[in-house]
Amino acid sequence: MKNRETIKREWHNVLQKASEEMKPADSLCSTIGELSIEEAYEVQAMSVEDRVKKGERVIGWKVGATSHPVMDQLKVREPFLGCMTTKSDYSSLPEIKTSDFFKLAVEGEIAFVMGMPLRGPGITHTDVLRATSGIMGAVELVDSRIKDWDATPIEAVADNAFHAGIILGPIMRPISGFDLIHEGVVLRKNANLLASACGVEALGNPLNVVTWLANKLAELDKEIRAGEIVSTGSLTTFFFVEPGDLVEVSFSNLGTIRFGIRD
Repeated sequence: MKNRETIKREWHNVLQKASEEMKPADSLCSTIGELSIEEAYEVQAMSVEDRVKKGERVIGWKVGATSHPVMDQLKVREPFLGCMTTKSDYSSLPEIKTSDFFKLAVEGEIAFVMGMPLRGPGITHTDVLRATSGIMGAVELVDSRIKDWDATPIEAVADNAFHAGIILGPIMRPISGFDLIHEGVVLRKNANLLASACGVEALGNPLNVVTWLANKLAELDKEIRAGEIVSTGSLTTFFFVEPGDLVEVSFSNLGTIRFGIRD
């Protein structure tokens, strides 16, 4: 019987091979063996460590499944987190290439830019407010290295919480007096409305997401560092895109993000 370290290493190796060959992997649970949520985060950390060794730098964190629509879409009942590195930032590109992804989807989110570090446990709303430099609109690019996007919640965590990239909006607002709960987002594809929602969808308040993240990271012996970005989760379901699509994600007070999709 395989020991736990062997299973974790095999999960990591299969996910890395999928990335290198751009060929999605079969279910890791079925082909290699089950892991716990804690072990899945260890697999995720292996991938991040590999990226850092190649010269990338951690620039922040994403929290997934913070809204009921996405929880229902992914069949999960609690959030999970992933890590963003320098290669995550697609903000300067006018177009996104689908050939860089397995099956690309997009999400509209509210992002925090941290001015001070946050390390749990015991982080509160007040701590988050004090530590935040500003609020931005964002589009998260999400993808799955598991075939047909048919990942279990544990596989999703190991797969860096489906994180594939982020596009930050053109405006940063101070958090003081900012109405996070009612900040609206509208998603359009090829001028057709996909969905609309507001900040209350993110665990009732995006502040709750950052608080959850800081305290969860403490369990993993990690923290949110000054200067890092925290993307607080899709306010609607995520939407798949294809070459030729034009995506527009507009916020009430945080500007509009537009980008094209090509091969």
